[in-house]
Amino acid sequence: MPRASSSSSVVQDTFENSPRQGSVLHMRLIERPQITTLALPRSPTWPSELLPLHQAPFHFLPDVYQFSKFMLATPSHLVSDLTHDLEELTTERRLLAGMKDDLGVSFIDGAVAKIQQQIARATALNTPMLREQIERAYKDKLELEERVLHHEKRQLDVQFFQEDIPADFLAMKLPGTCKPILPSSSELWRVQEASPRLLASKARNQPRPRRNINPPPPTNQTYYYYQAASGLPIYLHPLDIRILLAHFNSYSAFPDSIAIRVDAFSESTVNDDLRKRCKYLAHLPQGADVVFIEANLEGVVGFQGLKNFEGLLKSRTARRKEKGRKDDRAKAKAEEREREKEKFWTSSGANSITGSDPILVSNPPRVDNFLALGTGTPQEAELCEPSSPQQQQSLGAWGTRSFASALHSPPAHPSHRGQQRNGTNIEDEWDMDVAWHELEQRAGRRKKAAKFVVLGGAGGRRR
Repeated sequence: MPRASSSSSVVQDTFENSPRQGSVLHMRLIERPQITTLALPRSPTWPSELLPLHQAPFHFLPDVYQFSKFMLATPSHLVSDLTHDLEELTTERRLLAGMKDDLGVSFIDGAVAKIQQQIARATALNTPMLREQIERAYKDKLELEERVLHHEKRQLDVQFFQEDIPADFLAMKLPGTCKPILPSSSELWRVQEASPRLLASKARNQPRPRRNINPPPPTNQTYYYYQAASGLPIYLHPLDIRILLAHFNSYSAFPDSIAIRVDAFSESTVNDDLRKRCKYLAHLPQGADVVFIEANLEGVVGFQGLKNFEGLLKSRTARRKEKGRKDDRAKAKAEEREREKEKFWTSSGANSITGSDPILVSNPPRVDNFLALGTGTPQEAELCEPSSPQQQQSLGAWGTRSFASALHSPPAHPSHRGQQRNGTNIEDEWDMDVAWHELEQRAGRRKKAAKFVVLGGAGGRRR
């Protein structure tokens, strides 16, 4: 039995293990009675007394661990899995302690404490009653396997014996064995005369059966379908099941195992629509991922078995090819959108490095702002060169630069700041000081001429 951990081991992805096109896939016939969700491959052990329909089986019984969705684990199996998880956590803690990751070590210590509690609980489950049930299950399994081996051996011996006996000897009939012993006419008359009296006496003695107003639904329906022999949720396509049904005439006559060549496969998810179309998969949980195999069944049913389904097979192939073309077109469009996004962000990054902004280029500022600053690049100076000398005249106390122009102008690139500071003229600084002095004088004159109105509590005013 393959070993698996309860928490640390991760189930491999279903689609990564999907068979490739043209490969050979072995599948087994799954039998699921309608009254249960336990679905196992048809075998001498299923259905049988060893695996009841309404009881969860132990994990060590045949095909249970590989195909069943629910099972009973023995305490020893639980302790083994939890001990394996504890060893992995100990290794991880040693690694984090070497990296001096105190936070990670605290989380590991919490997980170790929880696993130790689970080990104690699993050990407490090992009661005498449970041990007796486990031993009985092991004993029944061995007896059933021995019975099956004995039956197969007898079949082989009978087949070998029939091959050695001549056909003429088998056609011979022994005298006296073919003539049946029939009762005489007097005996038949006595039986016919006595039978009504016996039936009437039995009818009087037996109670009348009560009629059930709500009879239970029939429970003899059983679903048969094919699943991958590995136990993965890989199933045969419904059209291929129809082909097998037309060849074998009933689901119960399907072979227990088949080997098919894979033509294609499609991925799907279990939902209400899938459960209505494929009722044999109604026991699977909602949202489970499944794979349907489109197979070439010529090796199973022969060429004549596929002849009546040529049209359906061709239409299925055409739908698959059309779906593939649509997926390719959608993939190409998605890749084209990704390339456009990469080009846009690449160009945006290049513009940010060179100091140009696409937003400012689309909405360029006024020429006066660039002239007022006088700190742009030579290319910007050429673009912003005025067409008349009147535009070079400055207004206001700040000369060629004002607060409004400073607010609306783009900031200088960091790479040009040092050059601007080193190239500042002393005369410009002197002009700036003079302009500031004139501004202070004007502000002082305006302050003297201003009028202030002070409202007091008495309602009067003073100038």
